[in-house]
Amino acid sequence: MRLIKRYANRRLYDAETSKTITLEDVARCVQDGEEVRVVDNITGEDITTRVLGQTFLKVSTEQQNLEFATFLLSSLIREVSTNITDFLSRLVQGGIGVANLTRERLEQIVQMMVEKGELQLSEKQDYLTSLMHQLTRQQEQMRDTIEEGKGALRSEWEKESSDKQVPDMEELSARLDEMARWIRDMKK
Repeated sequence: MRLIKRYANRRLYDAETSKTITLEDVARCVQDGEEVRVVDNITGEDITTRVLGQTFLKVSTEQQNLEFATFLLSSLIREVSTNITDFLSRLVQGGIGVANLTRERLEQIVQMMVEKGELQLSEKQDYLTSLMHQLTRQQEQMRDTIEEGKGALRSEWEKESSDKQVPDMEELSARLDEMARWIRDMKK
């Protein structure tokens, strides 16, 4: 987990590198699958949620699609203010964020929901089991899709090899880059 400290001047510093970082840098860390934790340097308060919110706003508004950003933020506000358990279930069903969601993390989220009164203790185990089942299904579908992609590339390679048209290294590298982009897109 990457520790980031926010100083009184509101600048963010990467504790590992002792360098100033921007919200865009935070976004890149998250996009690369890294977990981040942001603390106020003076109070030690965990302000990760606030900084990730700011990061989301910065990234989504720079996409030049303000209508979508407004729609998404409004929808999120409506969803989390009504029924958080249904919202989390729909996120997992939709595959949103499942690439970085572990059983331990899911258990922590559900436990916090119980502590905040958003879920009854008696419902906790059934809810967690249901979410784990959904999560497992999503991960299996992702794996199957990746395997299909690998199979398609393998078939294409074998066909080209049998035609004696073995691609050069640049072409092979470009194909691998394309496959890596495809896999990253599947995780999103």
